[in-house]
Amino acid sequence: MGWYCGTPEQQRLQQRVDEMVVWCRNVRGAVNAGRMLGVDDIDALGWEAIFDRLEKDGVFTFRMVPKERIAEVEAVLAERDFRIDWWNVFKGSSETVLKHTADEGMRRLPEDYTIIRKEELTKRVVQQMQACMERNGVRPYSGRMIAGMTEPMVSLAVRSPSGKIVATACGHMPYNSMSQHSRTAWGGLVAVDPGHRGMRLGVAINAEMVRRCVERLGARSVQEFVNADNETSRRMVERCGLSLDPTCMSGLATRGNERFTR
Repeated sequence: MGWYCGTPEQQRLQQRVDEMVVWCRNVRGAVNAGRMLGVDDIDALGWEAIFDRLEKDGVFTFRMVPKERIAEVEAVLAERDFRIDWWNVFKGSSETVLKHTADEGMRRLPEDYTIIRKEELTKRVVQQMQACMERNGVRPYSGRMIAGMTEPMVSLAVRSPSGKIVATACGHMPYNSMSQHSRTAWGGLVAVDPGHRGMRLGVAINAEMVRRCVERLGARSVQEFVNADNETSRRMVERCGLSLDPTCMSGLATRGNERFTR
């Protein structure tokens, strides 16, 4: 196995994002969304560039779209036979995140469960993290990105007493220096194996991840995206100091009939 995983389509997208890291850094409005490319300023990037990427990649993310522009985005996409699914945006300032996650008890793992140290992120471990995400319905990033080879990352994995990776979470800085969100970290890729749920692993690893986004990546705020129907994820991110931003939403555009990821 290499650094890419999943279906041929998923592997192609992961490789494309790795190849387009410089584009994401240097083009106004461009976003490195990990699993695909995206935009956080439609007017700056322009619809021509957006549709060029959509036609090439088949999927594209629209970040932080003001509520008053959602109908416009849906209509423009529909003219080219694309559809878009939306997620609620939850966001917290660095101060709020640090305050809510300060209690070590919140981040403490059950007995004999451990968080893998950064120096343990070998290719094999990264592949095991990707496998954990996949079997829990979370589409992974490329292994190169998870390992921090393409940009700074917070990549966390939990080992069970048996040594198996049973939970993951990752965070990074997806917005470039020209963006109004340039100091905002994105957190996600939270996965917990069914047999290890009910032990607060999700809350613990998510709290540790958002805290490290502030402490190690220098984020001034942290955001996570939550499906409107996902009450469990909503409660998890709120416990970590993130609250609903009622002014905007984030979405994934595609021609497929199913949501790209949960």
